[in-house]
Amino acid sequence: MLDTPLPELMGTEEERTEAQVLARQVADAPVVARLREVVGFVGSGLPATQAGNLKVVDALALARRLGGACDALVEDIRAMDDLPDVAFLFRWAIAAELVARRGPKIVTGSVAVELERDPLAAWLRVAITRLEHGPLDGFRRGWRKRYVELLDANAVGLLAAIAEADGTVPLAEIEDSGWEQIVDRYGYQPDDRRERRIAVALIGALVNELVELGALARRGDEVVLTGLGSLLVFVVLADVDDIDDSDAVQR
Repeated sequence: MLDTPLPELMGTEEERTEAQVLARQVADAPVVARLREVVGFVGSGLPATQAGNLKVVDALALARRLGGACDALVEDIRAMDDLPDVAFLFRWAIAAELVARRGPKIVTGSVAVELERDPLAAWLRVAITRLEHGPLDGFRRGWRKRYVELLDANAVGLLAAIAEADGTVPLAEIEDSGWEQIVDRYGYQPDDRRERRIAVALIGALVNELVELGALARRGDEVVLTGLGSLLVFVVLADVDDIDDSDAVQR
């Protein structure tokens, strides 16, 4: 992580203002508040299981802090993985170094302080980690559909294609294009309505994950690229010419 917050590294007042606007968008990104809760819950340290996970009592406490897990289900909880939302956020926090395993304890990681000092840089770390692991399948187990990997691999391409389309694309267009790619890659029949419904549901889930991340926003039946999404495209692709190669949305 940088020693100086990103907004302060900008060369002009206009660039600094834009970076500050992005930092405010980070504060509004739904997932940031949830990851802050994970970091705050870990605090000065918690005991870890032999596998390096949260113990059941702590996983339940975190679930309640996040607004999940009702008391009626406590008797069914045998491990952190029985609380999928907690397990997902915990593994994401570990991968992004917001939280770390240190011997028999779970402690805050090296990036945790950046959530307060430089939230934009911390968000980039969190977002890139999520893309690397897959917005749909990352930190989870048991996805049945093989084309989940295709959708995850196309997440950056989707953001880039929306940027190329002036920042706004109808959701139906994303669904149609995604289904066409699945048909071409895996040999489904274009008129396979049952499989298309499953694919469209997963495409919608991918879009929702990117909305939760703060990279996209919903506006009626359209999907809009946010300033954070544009930044993520630039950082990940590094070269704006790469945007032209994306076929995630056919214009």
